[in-house]
Amino acid sequence: MCVKVFNRYFLLIGYLLLLIIPVLSLAVIDEETARMYFTQALEKTYAGDFKSAYEFALKSMSGRVYVEELPHFWYLRGRLAIINGLVDKALEDFKNFTVLVRNDDINNLMEKVGYFRRLNLAPSQSFALGYIDSIKGNVRGIEYFQTPTSLSVYGDNLVLLDQKNKRLVFFKNNKMTKIKKVSKNVKQVFYNKDGNLYLLGEKSLYDENEQEVLGGLQVPYIAGSDRSGSIYIVDFDRVIKFNPNKKESVEFKLPQRTFCLDAELTVNRLYILDALRQKIEIFRIDTMEKVDEMNLPEKVWSFEVTPYGDIIYLGKDKIVANGNEYPIKDVDFIEYSYPTLFAIKWKGNAVEQYFFKDDKPIFVNVQLVSFDENNAYAYISVEDLFGDELHYIRYALAIYEHDVYVPTDIYAERRDIRSMRVEKCTGELISYRLQGVKIVGDCPILTRFTGSVARAEELLDKKILWVARWTYLKPVPPGIIKLSAKVSFKEQFYYDTMFYTQKLILNSIAKSNNK
Repeated sequence: MCVKVFNRYFLLIGYLLLLIIPVLSLAVIDEETARMYFTQALEKTYAGDFKSAYEFALKSMSGRVYVEELPHFWYLRGRLAIINGLVDKALEDFKNFTVLVRNDDINNLMEKVGYFRRLNLAPSQSFALGYIDSIKGNVRGIEYFQTPTSLSVYGDNLVLLDQKNKRLVFFKNNKMTKIKKVSKNVKQVFYNKDGNLYLLGEKSLYDENEQEVLGGLQVPYIAGSDRSGSIYIVDFDRVIKFNPNKKESVEFKLPQRTFCLDAELTVNRLYILDALRQKIEIFRIDTMEKVDEMNLPEKVWSFEVTPYGDIIYLGKDKIVANGNEYPIKDVDFIEYSYPTLFAIKWKGNAVEQYFFKDDKPIFVNVQLVSFDENNAYAYISVEDLFGDELHYIRYALAIYEHDVYVPTDIYAERRDIRSMRVEKCTGELISYRLQGVKIVGDCPILTRFTGSVARAEELLDKKILWVARWTYLKPVPPGIIKLSAKVSFKEQFYYDTMFYTQKLILNSIAKSNNK
């Protein structure tokens, strides 16, 4: 047994020497110079100059490297190779490195490449349900809301409609921030894709200040908002697509009059719960052609849809998804912002928050790390496979340094969208997703899976990033600090790894002071 262990150990050392000797033979830079190039590669990466970043990553491995930091150098060089379109080369290098040296961060990056190459969009076989928190309408004898009838989230903001008392109750990360009275008879509240709040009345749509933006409605229900910010309203025998920025609307006729109890929107489908027929009818959102329907085995008042088209509905003391049942009692209706489920309970006057997660991966990407005199800031995108950001998931996000949990303040922030135009389909999805860009132009698959739209003029200018802020250790150690952002749901977790250095902190502070 010992002989085998020693043989494996010497084989490992020999393999690493084969990897390092060609680099050492050049003898052009020492370990500290390698760290300097590594830092420059990080700075260019965080600035979005990925070509220059890759060149610096290559330079960083043109000489001696501290052995304990070698996996970080290989990881960053491979990540930047993937971003620059050299996906197969990066995978081959990773496989060579991990034959005898296991590295979870490299394996995680290789898995990301794999699931974007496979793009498994099949119906989910199972869901994980877990309780997170609750919002109470009565706290220490003070009533904040009563029998809420509508709920919407954007970033880390949540708004509840207390229709009976004509008021809106606002929360940030489940902490109440304000109560606002409304004069109109509001039946639904809704944040669209650009974060603006809309109020749906009996016959009109209003902005947050109760100014009418669309009138002439009959029995309207908001289904959702597409990537350009247009709002889809199901209204008796028609669907109205309303662009709030241009104040323009387009109507589509439904096949028959529909008494809509609930409606939902995904990237390419509209789902309508018809109360009279007790079925969910499914339409394409571009043509409003009916493509499918789902008969319901029981009386249903409320349903939701995952980004991948899995229908979730509220049954008798249960949530049903793809034929699987998940017990949950005394719920009057549900709202869902993937993968967070809100169970509204009038008895007890509470909104309970759960994660309800399917078997699809979540894409986590550390896009920027910056510093001031006291704090570090990591800007993290958390998206589904289609490239649409996830809202109200602060509860699931955590930061680690060298795999050790770091207490952080996490909040949502609207940041500028970076886009890229293509004339044809070229490159791999993972390359664009790691860049954090949205693709416009003549490649439907790239547009669809980067959270984008075909026409640049229809692309919104902001998106949600999650910001983690913490007080970094002083004095900063001289080496490379590994930083990981992890999103977890019970046994399911998804993460991304990047780095910072002492020199990166000093340069970031100097840059901040010069603004």
